[in-house]
Amino acid sequence: MKIHYTYILAFLLLTSCEEKESTSPIKKNVQEVVFASGTMEMEDEYMVSALTDGLITSLKIKEGDLIKQNQVIAILDNEVQSNQAKDAQIILNDSRLNASPQSSQLQNLQTQIDQAREQLAFDKNNYLVYKELWDKKSVSKLDFEKMKLQYEASQNNLSGLEENYNDLQKSLNLAVQRNQVQLNTQKALLNDYILKATSIGQVMNVYKKSGELVRKGEAIAKIGQGDFIIKLFVSEEDITKIQLTQTVIVSINTYLDRTFEGKVSKIHPSFNEAEQSYVIEAKFDELPEKLFSGTQLQANIQTGKKNDVLLIPTAYLKNNKVHLENGDVVDVEVGFSDSKWTEIKSGISENDIIIKQ
Repeated sequence: MKIHYTYILAFLLLTSCEEKESTSPIKKNVQEVVFASGTMEMEDEYMVSALTDGLITSLKIKEGDLIKQNQVIAILDNEVQSNQAKDAQIILNDSRLNASPQSSQLQNLQTQIDQAREQLAFDKNNYLVYKELWDKKSVSKLDFEKMKLQYEASQNNLSGLEENYNDLQKSLNLAVQRNQVQLNTQKALLNDYILKATSIGQVMNVYKKSGELVRKGEAIAKIGQGDFIIKLFVSEEDITKIQLTQTVIVSINTYLDRTFEGKVSKIHPSFNEAEQSYVIEAKFDELPEKLFSGTQLQANIQTGKKNDVLLIPTAYLKNNKVHLENGDVVDVEVGFSDSKWTEIKSGISENDIIIKQ
């Protein structure tokens, strides 16, 4: 996109000398502007895009509809994903049952623990009896040691069973947690098949139809809200000249015989790779009667004024040289230039007469 300066100048009288036109440079005050093209957009526009591949089974909107936040826009065929979510729910329910105290695995271990406790109580009682007898030297050391070993074995057995119970319970609870995560994932994926509006607005465009296959990332509709803004694309060489509140003169393709004024309201901080330019926004001082999102437009952004600028018609300049009436060819230093006028910084003055070649 070629961006250039346009300058608003007063009429310059040209005279004719025999067959060749001649004129003299003039000094004028000029308005310096940056030209930019762009489009009309609503202040807050966003795309509703498919979050997964699928067939559109129901399209709930049409262009022009006013919609609410979280309103359903479209539904994609979700039979396969729905079945996967149901399976995940069944697996979670089963794992919860396995982790409950009523599960067969935990009940079997609990039965062994109860039996081990009874055995421990019995062996402990025998140990205490034999210890008392041993203290009185009424039993042999061998019999006492046998009772002691049996008591210790019962203690170790109970401790091992309780540890196994705790380990199994942790493992079963972990399975519940993992299956819950899996169910949440499947439900989230299922939600991807129901596309909703993220905010209130109006349906600007609908790009798909019911029964149509969409790919992940494809736009289904554009939603917009808020005031209309002027979105302009400015070249790298001109972006540093743009400042907030500068006046913008806008020509809209739907109003070919009129221009509208606005002010620069936002300068985007980064280069737009898609447009290969910088993006700025402007707002109308007074809105036109009817506006449509996506309308093409052109604008002159007023970036400053220059006083007493020496100007010549661009047609009189060739390769930064001008021909004088006396036949001399003079090198000149050129400033801004467009198809009509060129600024001359040095080389000639208002007193010189130049010839069009």
